[in-house]
Amino acid sequence: MRNVVLAALAAVGMLAPARAEALPGKAVFEKTCKNCHGPEGKGNPTVDSFWKLKIPRLNSQYVQQKSDAELKKIITGGVRKMEPARMDAPTAPHRVKLTPAQVDDVVVYVRTLKSN
Repeated sequence: MRNVVLAALAAVGMLAPARAEALPGKAVFEKTCKNCHGPEGKGNPTVDSFWKLKIPRLNSQYVQQKSDAELKKIITGGVRKMEPARMDAPTAPHRVKLTPAQVDDVVVYVRTLKSN
């Protein structure tokens, strides 16, 4: 009986909408992406100015219409001046190593940043 109750509670938890604050990808985002993309994915004008380009806003339709596979490819492969996330040993102290699961978590978190 106890297992049935636990399974039911787990199922209800899975059906409840995910809160961005509770997603593991948020912690990874804040550690590795926030400086350039801004705390809510809405950009960072100072970084835009530094790189002399407008970094894509993660809440924009341009980013949100991309498939999960496209977002993973950008995160792990880099694009334009954005270096790829390090999947191996970081080459510098400020570069964080991400696992494939963490990349998946960041993609899930980015999906919560949609414009309303």
